[in-house]
Amino acid sequence: MTTYARLALAVYVLALAVVLFQPTPEIASGTVLSFEDVLVRFGIPETLVGSGRVEFVLNALMFAPIPFLGAWVFPSLRWTDWVAYTFLASSAVELTQGVLLNARTAQFVDIVANTLGGVLGAGAAAVFATLFVGASWMPPSRDGATVRTSSH
Repeated sequence: MTTYARLALAVYVLALAVVLFQPTPEIASGTVLSFEDVLVRFGIPETLVGSGRVEFVLNALMFAPIPFLGAWVFPSLRWTDWVAYTFLASSAVELTQGVLLNARTAQFVDIVANTLGGVLGAGAAAVFATLFVGASWMPPSRDGATVRTSSH
C-alpha cells in the first residue's frame, strides 16, 4: 500500500503544481465557473454558489489529498505536522503566484482554504486509519508496531 500511496502522492503533487503554477489562471478559473454552473443546474441557489464560496471549497478539497496520502507515505508525521506543512506550502504557492506570475494574484483567503484542506485531509487520514486499524496495509506507528486499539 505504501508504494501505491507514494505513487499517488507524487502524481497528485505534480498535477497540482501544473495547475497552481500556470502563468495564467484559466484552468483554475474555468474549473470554478464550470462547477458553479453545474451546482446551479442541480438547483443550488445562486446565493450559495456565488461570492467565492465554490472557489473556497474547491481550494480546500484541492489540498486535502496531500496529507491524506502523505499519512501513508510518512507515517511518523502527526496530523498537526501536515496542517503546518499545508499552510507553509500554500503560503509559498501564493507568494510565487503574487510575485512571479504576473497574470496571477496572491490571496490570503486561498491560504486559509488550502490550510483547511490540510486539516480535512489529515483528519480523514486519522479517521480512515482508525476504521481500518490492524489492516495489513496500514502504516506502522512511530515505534514501528502496527497500531492497535482496544476492543472495549
